[in-house]
Amino acid sequence: MTSTASPVIAWTAIAAGVLDVRASPAFGAEAEILLLPALPAEAFCLTSIGAALWRRLVEDGPLAPHHVSPAERALLEEMEEHAIVARDPTHRARVHRIDRPTMSSPFHELVHALVAHVADERGIRCVFIKGPTLHRQGLRTREHSGDVDLWCAPDRWDDLADALQAWGWEREPHPWRGAQAHHTITMKPTGWGCEIDVHRRMPGLTLDDADAFALLMRDAAAVRFAGAEVLVPRADAHAVLAALHAVRPEIGRPRPAGAHAVAVDLLTRATGSIAAAREMGAVPALLDELREIDPGTDFSQDAGGTPRDWEWRRQPTRARAYWIALRDEPPLVLLRCAVRSLWAPDDVALASARRRGEPTTSVVRARYRRVKRGISDLARTVCSPAGTEADGTRR
Repeated sequence: MTSTASPVIAWTAIAAGVLDVRASPAFGAEAEILLLPALPAEAFCLTSIGAALWRRLVEDGPLAPHHVSPAERALLEEMEEHAIVARDPTHRARVHRIDRPTMSSPFHELVHALVAHVADERGIRCVFIKGPTLHRQGLRTREHSGDVDLWCAPDRWDDLADALQAWGWEREPHPWRGAQAHHTITMKPTGWGCEIDVHRRMPGLTLDDADAFALLMRDAAAVRFAGAEVLVPRADAHAVLAALHAVRPEIGRPRPAGAHAVAVDLLTRATGSIAAAREMGAVPALLDELREIDPGTDFSQDAGGTPRDWEWRRQPTRARAYWIALRDEPPLVLLRCAVRSLWAPDDVALASARRRGEPTTSVVRARYRRVKRGISDLARTVCSPAGTEADGTRR
């Protein structure tokens, strides 16, 4: 944080995210500006004199020392301690305008800005997917998701997850950490905010991680969330990703009855979705949906290739799914994942219990229940005919 003893070049408003919440029903009448500091901290609101001075910095600033009174200087120095004011007009987190919320949940919007801020500081490329952007693009009627999803440069996703921890998010433990099969890092908030899912890829594409991300980045568009410019997919590519998410298999479960209709609706809403599915390598996973949209088109030339993370997700038991997902990993990675899956570390065991809604803080009890489930799963795997889907059909 800048020392208060350093000379003032010009007082400047800075933030990782900012919203004008004067008309927001989510806040009291006295709240004016919702701010996320430029350094790790929780969001807070400015009111009254503080809000007026900070707004002046944005609209009329940066302000030279002789343009502020002694009382204002004292308040600016206090704001500097909270990382919402700097002494340098070239500060990379300088705020140039204060937007009103574009989402019904200002805090949800602020999390988008936070992630964009953290990624930008480290030169990490990312595209925000799903959630409110689908609504904004007219691809679904529901506005919000419960979390924030982004697709990160595959070689930097660990860096971004690590950086978010300083801002109050914890990485959800996963037994496959370090394996290629591991494609999503879930970040859990410890205070304010919502869950953040950092993806290195989306299941269902035949392209490798780097090629798929480069294709998404090529046509990504910039939008503003809480004062930050973030990238989102072009509507046709976004419809394809959302359709894949709708029909993705789940271990041991039949496909939801309405998944096909949801995917068809998404693809129909976006002009060019068929061409996007072809270019993205999504035809094999969405073949039934694409044929319904355009029954006269021959998709045979595009139906080759294996959708990533599709086969293992279609398995009737977790034991079989784990084996198929990890069988091509290097021997040391495979061994480490096998050990972590069979005899989970403390954090993995407790996370597994939480996901299943088991009210326990006992590592021993959580690990015992996980091992018990694993044995039962292995028994069902032995009894289940090879090639049987979760819904009982044959592949």
